[in-house]
Amino acid sequence: MTSADPFRILAICTGNICRSPAMEAMLAAELADQRAFAVESAGTEAMTGWPAEPAMTRLLHARGLELGRHRARQVDPDLTRRSDLILTATYAHREWVASATPPAARRTFTLAEFAEIAGDAPAELSRRELVAWAAEHRPPRPIGRARSTRRGGAPGDIIDPYGRSDAIFTQSIAQIEPLTKAVAAALRARA
Repeated sequence: MTSADPFRILAICTGNICRSPAMEAMLAAELADQRAFAVESAGTEAMTGWPAEPAMTRLLHARGLELGRHRARQVDPDLTRRSDLILTATYAHREWVASATPPAARRTFTLAEFAEIAGDAPAELSRRELVAWAAEHRPPRPIGRARSTRRGGAPGDIIDPYGRSDAIFTQSIAQIEPLTKAVAAALRARA
């Protein structure tokens, strides 16, 4: 990998039609002024070939973001191997990646987890060093924490709006937006 290679970010949720496309679109928009990034998304149980959920597409369009060309795809080892940073919607997704591709575990965080850890990182770290530093400074999951569910049941998980009301889609976006801004700010500040 050379310094000219883009820093690759992979956003992951379950079906790759709601949360991860939103994470991808918001991160890509936040990082659009720099060609140093490539952002994509996939799902652990992808609804392969499906477009993004209409409610998510509509709500993101209102924010100036487009999902019209998005088509769901399944996470595979090649995607995780080539990603510098993997951001998941829930702890369950993070654990799925770590189990499916163990070498990717140190580069895989929930979106909320990485946003929080990256904010405390030393300023002189490069982007790739930031990811390694974040893995070393990842707090342990408290014993007895409720296991994540598909609907986003553990603290810090992004709620799954699939099949639910527009209000839940709005709530999901409201969780994702500040976290993607924090992640983008941490990454933009580094070479």
